Amino acid sequence: MDKKELKKVIKILKNEYKNWDAPAKRLSKGYEYKRTPYTILISTLLSFRTKDEVTVKAANRLFKVADNPKDMIKLSKEKIAKLIYPVGFYNQKAKSILDVTKILIEKYNSKVPDSLKELTSIKGVGPKTAKIVLENAYNKPYIAVDTHVHRLLNLWKIVETKTPQETDKLIEDIFEDSEKIGLNKVLVSFGQTICKPQKPKCEICPIRNYCK
Repeated sequence: MDKKELKKVIKILKNEYKNWDAPAKRLSKGYEYKRTPYTILISTLLSFRTKDEVTVKAANRLFKVADNPKDMIKLSKEKIAKLIYPVGFYNQKAKSILDVTKILIEKYNSKVPDSLKELTSIKGVGPKTAKIVLENAYNKPYIAVDTHVHRLLNLWKIVETKTPQETDKLIEDIFEDSEKIGLNKVLVSFGQTICKPQKPKCEICPIRNYCK
């Protein structure tokens, strides 16, 4: 797939997005807390190696108790771990939440930075987390690279990489800023519903004529 075809594919997928009953879309309706830069950051930290439905429930419990740095820092690691259980690595994540919150309070006046450089300078916040926050909290043109994004771009021969981290280093120059907004959720939903890792539904795929 060349870049001209890729542009057509992205346009088609964004138009088709509304028709997919993807887990990522369903769970976005389950938030019981206010979506702020801080809650988006913390919920993203909770999400790694954890099913989406578990993450949403854990975030709802946690943010009922503390949804801002001032209240979060008052909680013990044990209390946070109890609230977020059974997310993966809940003890480590509880510590990370407190560490990140402390840095936000001490260095950024309790505000979540709106630049990639500053966000990734915080221990425990990697490029994927930072880009999710920048896109969803600040509407900035970034694409978080997860397993679906990595898999699809390699399937289409847009990149030839072995890990999401390698893909992340190349992806920003592939798409125009106008294409980046919302692209992660589109590709994730497409990967969850149509182009599945096992048994892809090629017979109903809206871009089958472009996929070689």
